[in-house]
Amino acid sequence: MKKAFVYLALLIGLGGLFFFFFNSKKPAKTYQIVLSEKGFTPKEITIRQGDTVRFKTTRGKPFWPASNLHPSHLLYSEFDPKEPVEPDSSWSFRFDKKGVWGFHDHLFPYYRGKITVQ
Repeated sequence: MKKAFVYLALLIGLGGLFFFFFNSKKPAKTYQIVLSEKGFTPKEITIRQGDTVRFKTTRGKPFWPASNLHPSHLLYSEFDPKEPVEPDSSWSFRFDKKGVWGFHDHLFPYYRGKITVQ
């Protein structure tokens, strides 16, 4: 009887560990990308699906981070604030789609970057 109880407890414990490790999600993170006169920093970043990227600028001018292709932004159309962001503000976007997403500043498209969502 004692052996059966020990085996049952062990089985329940292992089942709990299995559930914890394979069903628990890590909390989403927020990353920051800054547009300066030298471009986006970081220029390339790898994040997890569900993470958020906050865009801001130090250029003192409005900016407009958006997905490629310029000027349509159709590769990930939701990744577009649809208007310029004032220099004293920021814009955040949660990445729900896995993939490699090129982006640019719509107002100054020579500023470019890449976000890989795993």
